Amino acid sequence: MACRRTVFSWFVFGAVLAGWVRPALLASEVDADGFERIFDGRTLDGWKGQDMSFWSVEDEAITGTISAEHAPPMNQYLVWQRELVDDFELKLDFRLTGSDTKITNGGFQFRSRRLPNGDVAGYQVDNNFQQPWRARLYDEFGRHDLAVEGEQSEFDAAGQRHVKPLEFAGGKPPEFRLDKWHEYHLVCRGPLLRLYVNGTLIAQCTDHDPQQYEALGVLAMQLHTGPPQKAQFRNLRYKKLPLARPITPRQRLLAEAALDWQLGERVTAHQPPLAPSGTITVDQDAEGVAAHRGAKVVRVDTGYLDAGKDWNTPGKAITIYLRARAAEGNWNYGLFAKRGDHDHVNFCLFSTDLPTTTGDDIGFEVHTDQGFFMASFPVNPVDPLAWHDLVGRYDGRMVQILCDGKLMAQTPAGGELTQNSEPLLIGAETDKGKVGRLFRGEMERASLWTRALSDEEVKTLLDLKPE
Repeated sequence: MACRRTVFSWFVFGAVLAGWVRPALLASEVDADGFERIFDGRTLDGWKGQDMSFWSVEDEAITGTISAEHAPPMNQYLVWQRELVDDFELKLDFRLTGSDTKITNGGFQFRSRRLPNGDVAGYQVDNNFQQPWRARLYDEFGRHDLAVEGEQSEFDAAGQRHVKPLEFAGGKPPEFRLDKWHEYHLVCRGPLLRLYVNGTLIAQCTDHDPQQYEALGVLAMQLHTGPPQKAQFRNLRYKKLPLARPITPRQRLLAEAALDWQLGERVTAHQPPLAPSGTITVDQDAEGVAAHRGAKVVRVDTGYLDAGKDWNTPGKAITIYLRARAAEGNWNYGLFAKRGDHDHVNFCLFSTDLPTTTGDDIGFEVHTDQGFFMASFPVNPVDPLAWHDLVGRYDGRMVQILCDGKLMAQTPAGGELTQNSEPLLIGAETDKGKVGRLFRGEMERASLWTRALSDEEVKTLLDLKPE
């Protein structure tokens, strides 16, 4: 390989999401209909954003502000820290003031994924000026329109959208203005999403697409980039509903991941998008030793998937996961990496033939402000022809590589992870701007957390029984 390898803020979100803490509720905080207040009207306690300088409390409302002097480089989100939301009802008052251009919009995310850079992907209630509609159910980073004002839609199992109009008393949706306070009531029961404005159903979506439906995720208020504006949210009331579909501990752990791709899905279903390169076949049934029978996988013949350059992981912790099988047992490829060369690594899971061992090796490396750190193990103690669950973990003190739930190697490490402008690749890595070491084999899933998963969480991820 071309590069040299040596053998040996704000990212509190992951740690908070890892163990939700539910404060005791006063009786006065729950109303007669079972809704509890999740914003006290005075402070932002229980809420966290990637840059809190854009968030304040004004008019007893959560307020996101863009001014001519202080504008965000990307969308800002204020995330509820208590729990992931699944089946629930949410009521809140909303208004958007200061500008009414075509690019002025805002809203809130639900059942969404917090991405490594602080952006959020998934279901959204979106509001726009100067459109034929004022509000819609939307899919950020995904399918975009789910159902705009006046529509009821259904996505079938193949991802096709079918739409028909909602019927309104008087023949048209109720009057409301985005720059005046109005009440949203969102109801999520399994695949059925309903949005009410001031008591009237204005948009509905039933999501039966198994590759894009999201059962749970974060709740977050949005401040969208654009001209000077204020997005305000008040009287936030939340009610948890009985689950329409069961959610396993593993599904909850994967919903918490900052990035997660089921690689055998349609390419258009990936969120954020993955660009395929080379010879890649998706939607194939897993085969071989230790295969998950019936699992959909991507089959790669000298190719890779490109997630783009935006996904640096900051801070002092990361966990990455890849389930893969190498063609003919040859582990000598890039696997899952955001790296440029030896000194420009955010993270890198790799396989290669290191000179200090006999045969191929699998390793995990990071680069921090304190240097380069790597842990690796020779492949020969495991079955090279089998499927393997590979986990790379850095917790601020140690770099570790695990295979099928077993710790294979570790190296002392420390410092803040280094950022770079290289693409995040699954099935390859870059070296001095050139993509190389393209994968041959099959891959099932790739995931990333912005914290170090515990040993018990790794067992949950791999569906391993407690010892």
